[in-house]
Amino acid sequence: MRGQIEIRNRNSFFFFRMDDATLRDEGEVGDFLGTRIEKLGSRKFNLTQTGLINKVLKASDMETCNSVEIPAFTTALGSDKEGPPFYESWKYATVIGMLMYLASNSRPDISFAVHQCARFTRAPQHSHAIAVKRILRYLQGTKEKGLILEPTNDLQVDCYVDADFAGLWNLEDNQDPICVKSRTGFLIMFMGCSLTWVSKLQTQITLSTMESEYIALSQSMRELIGIREVIKEIQTFVVSGKTRTPAFRSFSKAFVLDPITSSKVYEDNEACLEFATMPKMSPRTKHIALPYHFFRTKVVELEVEVIPVSTHSQLADQFTKGLPTGKFQSARKTLMKW
Repeated sequence: MRGQIEIRNRNSFFFFRMDDATLRDEGEVGDFLGTRIEKLGSRKFNLTQTGLINKVLKASDMETCNSVEIPAFTTALGSDKEGPPFYESWKYATVIGMLMYLASNSRPDISFAVHQCARFTRAPQHSHAIAVKRILRYLQGTKEKGLILEPTNDLQVDCYVDADFAGLWNLEDNQDPICVKSRTGFLIMFMGCSLTWVSKLQTQITLSTMESEYIALSQSMRELIGIREVIKEIQTFVVSGKTRTPAFRSFSKAFVLDPITSSKVYEDNEACLEFATMPKMSPRTKHIALPYHFFRTKVVELEVEVIPVSTHSQLADQFTKGLPTGKFQSARKTLMKW
């Protein structure tokens, strides 16, 4: 097979020729898909999207707004169907789209605030515009900031996971099933750096805090297990320097040569911890058994270790609810490194 492929990563740009299977280093990369990558040290990088922040501030007529210290109110955002309508000059969906791209790339600190506003893109109210403006005011004061990556030498994949049980109760119509849905939040870290993060409502209505935490744990495992399989291939064929010519163009998990360190999943609910590691199921939780028990084999095989963490050290807490200023800034320090 002949031809050529360009391969880019956050550190360098490589050119790959399929006819001679060689890589050529094209030097350091400065920008990637609108994200500015600044090298702060030999193993330290800063990912910023100042241009996008300025663009969204301009699109919403908030270029000269005052800044605030946190992106979301501590009270969750509801539909507010009886409240004043949306009457801003800017388009709600356009601003939300830019904020979601920002939150998913270099600013995980605004993920919860953005995703709760994104629920109302179809029919926003005035209260939702106020919530969006708060995010923009927060970005105004932190537009030069970004996600700092400083990887360790350990190929460790860990996860922080949390849930907010029925967080919309008394905020939505009590006849609407969405008023009792819980929110999942988790953060997966690789080599000490934030790799992927999620803040979203759960699809299944849970009956207790333990169940909402367990479902969040299961949802995070789906991401974690897939990432571990990719890291296994990287460790086997790149880091370990082991090469072999496969007989077929496929890769089987049975032939992984060097198992990576077991992942630690940090959970702050004692009942969920016990249920995730207990040897058998409880009849009282049979209704969540089928869709959410699949990851237990990974726990039994010691690939994943579910361990307790205090609520104050739970980094996923910021993806499930709006935090007070002090707690938010403390969590942001660990997440963003500033």
